[in-house]
Amino acid sequence: MENIKTLTTIILILSLVYCAPWMIRQSRNRDNLMRLDLGMTKKQVMEIMGKPDLNESYQKVDGGAIVILFYYINRKWSNGNVTKDECTPIVFENGKLIGWGDEFYQSKIKIELDIK
Repeated sequence: MENIKTLTTIILILSLVYCAPWMIRQSRNRDNLMRLDLGMTKKQVMEIMGKPDLNESYQKVDGGAIVILFYYINRKWSNGNVTKDECTPIVFENGKLIGWGDEFYQSKIKIELDIK
């Protein structure tokens, strides 16, 4: 019985060590999203959110720029790679935060791509 308790404890500790980093990161990013305000600069957002996991940028027809920073929020795959579908996009236009979230990202990119 003692061996089973020890084994169970070891498995629990190993599970926590393996899961803890991505769980902490997800939680921190979710909490930090609540601190964002429209109109913030990219620098201000990165001071709150930290370095993004992924990013994209697009040149607008009028010469402006769209920059998207992706932050890990929702683990879907256990392969250790971060993919866009596991992230929340944060969208900047000409250096100012204009929105975040997948619905906003999809609609903004669709509008911009339809213009070109």
